Amino acid sequence: MSSISSCDSYQISVENDDELYIKRLDELEEEHSGSDSSTDNYAEKTKNMKTELELVSLYLKCKKGVYNVAYNQHKQYSDALLFVSLMFSGTLVIFPFFSAEKVAISSLGVLTMLCIFFKHHYNFDISSNRFQTVSLQYGKILVNVETFLSKLVYFSNRIERQTVFYEKMREIESKLCDFNEETMPNPINIFSSIHSVELKQTELQSRYKKVKREIDQNKASPGRLQFLKENRKKIKDQIKNPDYSFIRNPLEQEWKLYR
Repeated sequence: MSSISSCDSYQISVENDDELYIKRLDELEEEHSGSDSSTDNYAEKTKNMKTELELVSLYLKCKKGVYNVAYNQHKQYSDALLFVSLMFSGTLVIFPFFSAEKVAISSLGVLTMLCIFFKHHYNFDISSNRFQTVSLQYGKILVNVETFLSKLVYFSNRIERQTVFYEKMREIESKLCDFNEETMPNPINIFSSIHSVELKQTELQSRYKKVKREIDQNKASPGRLQFLKENRKKIKDQIKNPDYSFIRNPLEQEWKLYR
C-alpha cells in the first residue's frame, strides 16, 4: 500500500474546530453585505466548494479502498488456514487406513493444531469483519458527500448555499472523528489540509486589499505603480485558482491502487 495508508495523524478535535466553523459562517454575512458579492466572486466560491467536496469524496474513496484491500487479504488468510487445517484433519482420518506410521499421524495432528492455533491467534475472521464494517461506513459517508455535491447547484440563495455547505462539511468531519480507533490509519488530515488552503486564500485577500490601497497612494510614482499592478494581478490569479494539488495528487495516486 502507498504511504498515504501507512500511518495516521487523523486526530480531529471536534470542540476545538467549532470556533473555526462559526467564524467561517459569520464571515458569510460580511462577504455578501458589501461590494464583494459580485457574480465572479460568487462563481469562484462555488467552484471552490465543489472542489473541496470532490477532494473529500476522493479521500473517502481511498479510505474505502484501503479497507476493502485489508478485508480481502485477511479473509483470504482465514480461508487459507481453514482449508489447510481441514485438509490435514481429513488426511488424519484417512491415513490410518493405509499406514500405521505413528510419527506421520502425529505430524498431521500437529500441523492441524498449528493451523487452528494461527487462525485463532491472528483473529483473521474478526479483523476481516472489522475492516469490512469500516469500509461500509466510509461508503455510506461517501454516498452522502456525492449526493450533496449533486444537489449543491440547486441552492439559489448565496448565503444559504455556503451556510449549508459548511454545515455539511462539519457534519462529515464529525462522522470521520468516530473512526479514531481504526487500525489502518492515514497521514492526510483532509479537513486540516482544506482549512490550510482557505486560510491561504484569506491571507491573499488581505494582501490584495493592501496592494489596492497602495496603488491608490502611489499614483504619482509610475515605476512603483507598475510593480504594484503586476503584483495585484499575480495575487488575483492565486485567489481565483487556489492550489489544492498537494491534497489531490497523493490522493489520486492512492486511488489508482484500488480502481
